[in-house]
Amino acid sequence: MIIIIIIWGAVFTGGLIVSQTWLTLEASEAPEFANSLFVSFANLGVTIGTTLGGWFLSQMGTHLITWSGVLFLLLASICIELKIKFFDMI
Repeated sequence: MIIIIIIWGAVFTGGLIVSQTWLTLEASEAPEFANSLFVSFANLGVTIGTTLGGWFLSQMGTHLITWSGVLFLLLASICIELKIKFFDMI
């Protein structure tokens, strides 16, 4: 379990760095404002993820909680693909 938590932390941190890089590229004229939005929405994402994860846990139990992670992974992948497709950042 410790290995999984370490991997999750590394992936989560990497995602924040990529998101902040994309945001500063888009908002080069107001980087301080963009950074404040980044922090606010990162915290909002953690709050929503925790709330929905808790809901999944209470509804499905611990033996099926992995599926909520799979669902969030798919949603995140779709959002990233749409951003790359429509905004051509990479």
